[in-house]
Amino acid sequence: MTKEIALTFDDGPWGIKTVRVLDELTNRKIPATFMIWGVHMAEYPEILKVAAENELFAFGNHTYHHRHLTDLSDKEILSELNKTDDLFYELTGEKLDFVRPPFGDCEYHTLDIIRRPLICWSLDTMSWDHGNPAKCVETIHKAKDGDIVLMHDFQEADVLALPEILDYLEEENFTFKTIPELLGAQLNDEAYIYYSRDKRVKTGFGGS
Repeated sequence: MTKEIALTFDDGPWGIKTVRVLDELTNRKIPATFMIWGVHMAEYPEILKVAAENELFAFGNHTYHHRHLTDLSDKEILSELNKTDDLFYELTGEKLDFVRPPFGDCEYHTLDIIRRPLICWSLDTMSWDHGNPAKCVETIHKAKDGDIVLMHDFQEADVLALPEILDYLEEENFTFKTIPELLGAQLNDEAYIYYSRDKRVKTGFGGS
């Protein structure tokens, strides 16, 4: 039975590490979603533009400075998002339709300010914690149909583990999807936090 999964990469673009991830995915024609950190986009605009020209990839807003949104004022939250939106549009001519909050940190009030779909995750390689490629691969062995996987294109452990991760998921008959492909029409509803294809939490405003 075919299963679906979405690989997501946070905090890029991050120089040669992001290039290595992009090359691996492109060579194998595997779609993925990149959650863009604005400061790094400003530092590596050419990498971002190359990635955005590739139809395999989708992109989300991961804020400009990667701060805890729950520590910010309403004005600061909007500034974090808008500054990233504006630079992404300047570089690509495209919009960022969904948000991944830094650290997965959010509350109803911040969601009411953002008013966009929030994309969290159901499986985390935890590369940021242990830095061990083998542990990243081991975590992926827990993957289930509909999972959203959190990885980081600036973490060497994730970059090194990626070929083996892709091998395993292909052997297990997973089909790779971007976030828009995995979530489909339900992504049009801004009133939810999405953890996987089949798990979402209503945020308390708007939507149905």
